[in-house]
Parts: sequence; structure tokens; C-alpha cells
Amino acid sequence: MVATVTGKNAVEAWKAGAALVLSAPEHRVRNLVTEIRNPTQLDDDWLRDFDPKSVGSTDRLSVVAKVLFPLKPKKKTETREEFYDRWNNALTRNKKLKRLQAPWGTYFGRLTRFGGTINQLENIVSALSTWGSKPEAALVAHISSPALDSLKPIGSPCLQYIEVLQNRSNEIELVAVYRNHDFLKKALGNFIGLGRLLQFIASESGKKPTKLTCHSVRAYTDEVGRLRKLL
Repeated sequence: MVATVTGKNAVEAWKAGAALVLSAPEHRVRNLVTEIRNPTQLDDDWLRDFDPKSVGSTDRLSVVAKVLFPLKPKKKTETREEFYDRWNNALTRNKKLKRLQAPWGTYFGRLTRFGGTINQLENIVSALSTWGSKPEAALVAHISSPALDSLKPIGSPCLQYIEVLQNRSNEIELVAVYRNHDFLKKALGNFIGLGRLLQFIASESGKKPTKLTCHSVRAYTDEVGRLRKLL
């Protein structure tokens, strides 16, 4: 059975999903589909007001968001390749300094250097920018791969793939599938990062961003009291 929640922005949708998780048996929901109508909205106050660290958990909201996609936009003076390289280098430095615990890599890294070489994000932007006949399109970027990731019961990477959908009106929306989704530590940061990703793809390809749909195959929390406090 599929459960659905919706919200006008990332915080409203996350709150609805978190409330559902808290009310579920064992605080686990199978196949939770979250729709965010305006995913590109970002209020800097959210990074403080809804930070899991503020209730004693381990993950910082801003870090979860920018590991998926940077919170700061591309500089006017830099190319996309320079932008990709700058942020991948920053993430690599933070891993070496142990400020970032991600032994398998980062979502941004897998989008732009999949297997060390393939820039899936650039391929999507390029395709959307050069297809002149306004085609309907469904473009996929993989995060997980049998070549990179072993089978495991629970563990990262949780995001499996994203899909960019374009209609004939030059509008695009984003779909994301997570195998496992912690609604205290990760979900809101993921929604914010995905919104930033959608905004980037739209601005770089001349499209209009619309909604975000996220399928959390297993939505859960193991820190019930802290999630309630954060809400």
C-alpha cells in the first residue's frame, strides 16, 4: 500500500511525512510518496530551525543538503565544469579532514563523476539544452550501481536514482527514489538538496522548474523523541 503526503515547500512536505512516520507502527512507513509543489523555495532560517543537531542528533541539515547539491549557486564567472570541480574538490577535502563521513562517496560526486568519469548531470543539462523540438523526455541519473555497491540490508547510498521529466511546455520536474529514508537526519536535507538540483538543471537548460516527487521505499525514524521535538 502506498502512502502519500504533499506540501507547498520542502518543510511543509517533510512535516507531513514525519508526522505520518511518527504515527506508524514501529515508526516505519513502506512506500511513502512525497510531493513538493515548490521544491526550489529555500529559506535560510530552515537550516537553523530544523537542524537535527539542535535536538541532539548527529547530522547537520546544511551538510545533508549540500552533499546532495551545493547551497551556494554557480558563480557568474565560472563554467559548469569549473563549478563541478570546485565542489567535488571541496567535498574531497572535507572527507580527508573527517568533517564528512561518506566512505562510498557523495550524491553530488556520483551525479558528476559516476564511476570516476561520467558526468551524468552535465549530460542531462546538455540534452535538455540542445533538443530543440520540445520533446517529452525522461532522463535518468543513477546513484547506486551493482558495479559500485554491494548488496546490504540497510546502508548508504540510500538515494538510488533521479529522473528529470520534461513536458512539451519546457517545464521540468524531478523524481527521486530512496531505498531507505531517515526522516529525522536526512529527509528534509535531501528535499532541500533535490530542490537545488532541480533549480540548477532548469536555470542551466532554460527550463521552468515545477514539482518534486520523492518515493521513500522505507521511511522511518529511530529517534522518536528527537523527531517530535524537532517538529
